[in-house]
Amino acid sequence: MFIIAIAITFIDFNIIWRYFAWSNQALAMIVLWQGSAFLVHFKRPHWITTIPAIFMSTVTMAYILQAEEGFMIPAAIANPLGIAFAALLFVLFMAKVAAKKA
Repeated sequence: MFIIAIAITFIDFNIIWRYFAWSNQALAMIVLWQGSAFLVHFKRPHWITTIPAIFMSTVTMAYILQAEEGFMIPAAIANPLGIAFAALLFVLFMAKVAAKKA
């Protein structure tokens, strides 16, 4: 841990902060999807967490695809890919919801 801590001091803090910010948003996205699954499991309305989860999935994926510290894909490509990623997660989630109800 000490060696890793020393190595991190040589990296520009702005880069570390941007990765931290992205990982925080990714964690929020995962928790929202998990909250939706929890609500489905207990037969409660899940839309209160599913809609924000879709939004966070779009934003998180589009950001890492086009960010300087990410994949640097042009926004015209990254944004539709972010939407497609969120749509895929939504379809998979709703398939699980339908299977749970059956």
